[in-house]
Amino acid sequence: MITAIDFKTAQRLLKDRHDIFSLKIGAALYSYDGYDFCGVYAGENILIGRYYNDFIIRTDECLTDETAEELLLFLTIWGWGEVLCGFETGKRLARLGGMDYTENVLLKFSSGLIPENETTPYFDDLKENPLLDTVFPIIKDGFPDVVYEDWYTDISHKVRHKISKVYVYGGATATVMAETEKAAFVSLLAVKKELRGRGNAKSLIRSLGIHFEDQKKEMSLLCRDELVPFYKKAGFYEAGRVISFSAVNHRLSERPQNAYIPAEC
Repeated sequence: MITAIDFKTAQRLLKDRHDIFSLKIGAALYSYDGYDFCGVYAGENILIGRYYNDFIIRTDECLTDETAEELLLFLTIWGWGEVLCGFETGKRLARLGGMDYTENVLLKFSSGLIPENETTPYFDDLKENPLLDTVFPIIKDGFPDVVYEDWYTDISHKVRHKISKVYVYGGATATVMAETEKAAFVSLLAVKKELRGRGNAKSLIRSLGIHFEDQKKEMSLLCRDELVPFYKKAGFYEAGRVISFSAVNHRLSERPQNAYIPAEC
């Protein structure tokens, strides 16, 4: 049975977990606990974070058929917007629900992959948490679909609560969305169009990677297949794949045939 859980229970289930799903669920939980648009849910080998109608799904083991069908029904009832989950879980949901999906590559940083003849700026050379209004034009160049009000409301809140940090270097920006004592998850790497080709985005992400590595923290991010060569040159290696679903492309409007209906929803 997938049910809502309280803050202390969610905190216990997230403790000592440093995978990207736990990082993202934790970032929302510690930022928005108590707000009705954010929630955490648990089932058999499942932990789910919700931010409005977007969901992050962490599965600890291979799901049984019954649990996978219950998970699909849970998403159907909520009317999801975006879903991020592990590769095997995503494949399972896609088969059950007849859904289209997108694969993203999980990358992790290693300074040992940086060529010895290439320099990296010091971490102190990066601007930490500058005025967000100065950052958004960079974000917009890299992510045209980002809406200012949604981005600003979320990121400014997380920065104020010391959950996230925004960095800028030479016209490039990156956001540390979540961080624990052993891991950091980075997103929204972008660079101004007129400043592209100067290596600033690569320098920025390398500097962050070395900074976290010095702190014995593993830095990871997600990207599309076509961006993997860039990140490999920056010092990243492939560490797996995740799957995302978008209601823009497909909405679960009907219960799939033979779906398991739990006694209570």
